[in-house]
Amino acid sequence: MVHLPFRYPRLLLAGLLVSALSPASAKFDAAEVYTESPSVAAHFPVPKGVSFTTPAFAKGKKDFTSQQEMERFIKDLAASSPALKVRVVAQSQEGRAIPLLIFTREGYDSKQWIAKNGKPTVLIVAQQHGNEPAGGEAALMFAKSLADGKEGDVLSRVNVLIIPRANPDGAEHFTRDLANGVNLNRDHLLLASPEGRAIAQVLNSYLPDVTLDAHEFSVAGRWVKKFNAVQGYDGLVQHATTLNLSVPLYQAMAGAWNTALSQAFKAHGLRDSVYYTTDQIHLEDKTLSMGGTGPDALRNMAGLRNSIAFLLETRGVGIGKAHFERRVWTQFVAMQAMVKQAAADPEALMTLTRDVRSEVAASAGKGELVVKGKATRGKHEVTLLDAQTGAPMTFEADWRSSLQITPEITRTRPWGYLLAPEQQTAVDKLRELGVEVYRLKQSREIPVERYVVASLEQGQKFDVTGKVGATGNKMTKVTTTLVKTELTGTAGYWYVPLSQPLANLIVAALEPETQSSFVANGVITLPAASEKAASLPLWRVTENIPTLPDLF
Repeated sequence: MVHLPFRYPRLLLAGLLVSALSPASAKFDAAEVYTESPSVAAHFPVPKGVSFTTPAFAKGKKDFTSQQEMERFIKDLAASSPALKVRVVAQSQEGRAIPLLIFTREGYDSKQWIAKNGKPTVLIVAQQHGNEPAGGEAALMFAKSLADGKEGDVLSRVNVLIIPRANPDGAEHFTRDLANGVNLNRDHLLLASPEGRAIAQVLNSYLPDVTLDAHEFSVAGRWVKKFNAVQGYDGLVQHATTLNLSVPLYQAMAGAWNTALSQAFKAHGLRDSVYYTTDQIHLEDKTLSMGGTGPDALRNMAGLRNSIAFLLETRGVGIGKAHFERRVWTQFVAMQAMVKQAAADPEALMTLTRDVRSEVAASAGKGELVVKGKATRGKHEVTLLDAQTGAPMTFEADWRSSLQITPEITRTRPWGYLLAPEQQTAVDKLRELGVEVYRLKQSREIPVERYVVASLEQGQKFDVTGKVGATGNKMTKVTTTLVKTELTGTAGYWYVPLSQPLANLIVAALEPETQSSFVANGVITLPAASEKAASLPLWRVTENIPTLPDLF
């Protein structure tokens, strides 16, 4: 078996800014801000008794925290707290540092030590979208609270990792996507960007038991156009909702963890709801949709990595710095609640995630899996605020629920997958995701199902609100049929067993029919469209192949 080396992240050295030089202020344009009516604004007072001391709240500052300001703030925190170590996990496409803050009671930061210190690990990722600054600011605020010892003794029971700015180029230019136009929060399966690969390295190395992905949602825009209203909730929350999630993990997220977040918001006078959005292209369509079911978003990918995983969105996109204290405080409350919930019973949390990993690995060759599915239509009550009067507008909306996924394609769960010898790109990508891949040393007959291509059609990737990013949206729609056969002459083929904890992630990558799959995105070679009844260089293994040293 060949392992790709893990390039261990560099220390963020005191006195050294590792990012490319950049202006001291982010490029935020106040002229593009939507101004809420006074009646709407009155719903969102500044939280009382809260001290905001991160860079964006400096006296006279009119924009948001710049890269250099963030780095200086983190360096000062690290100097003040023995519990904090900082590593740079990658450079962005424009050369800016992506720091990882590692909090442990003992002040150690190696992945080996954290894996063995008997405590669960919570990962907070903020600002995947550069124009959503509240999550990044709250991450700095929460880091300071941890560094200052204001979170009690939580570090005696949990480890906390924080990526305060996953998309530093987008933050610097105040744009949603990465420098190349790709939506980072749709790059956690294909890993087409250095930023996406950096997050994958953190997930592979530290195996977080809990993951929180911090975002902001649009307040006006499509909501005013469709409903003459604006969003009225402080926070919208959704746990992982993708195909083939472990049932015990799903139940924990939908139960105790959802409750813990909602109770924390209510305790601080904040209004919360399940996350939803609406199509921004077809204004006549007033259907509301929960976050998608695709495996490419971080919340869903973390779930497939057997982590308790949540998306948090606070109101903010399009309103500039309005209510910024309240937005940051809402994010802070959620981060604090997630860490407190993990610390409340760390042994039970670690037992859950350990058992889920074992359960997933033991399911190879058993039962069925859902290859493709869609959100289920229904009704759901929501409350918006009248854009002029601020009066609450509660109504029952047409709704697409990701909590109930309607299966479109189901198949038996194979024992694993075989890839043709020349599919090195797919093998490398799987290993970047943390998947174990073996190479057959000798030929043997292997019972398989081969994918016979029924149709190929060029298409575009779409989310519930439209395109998934400015670029990177081209894909090939693939339909296949399965034919049982035996594969011979298999020396040099790659074997990807499903008897491993990332089995459900493997399924998301290798089953061809979804827009996120390796086949649809050209990671696995497609046959020419003119080839009749052509097969993919990918097979489903229908009998167990023991991974013996003499075979691999």
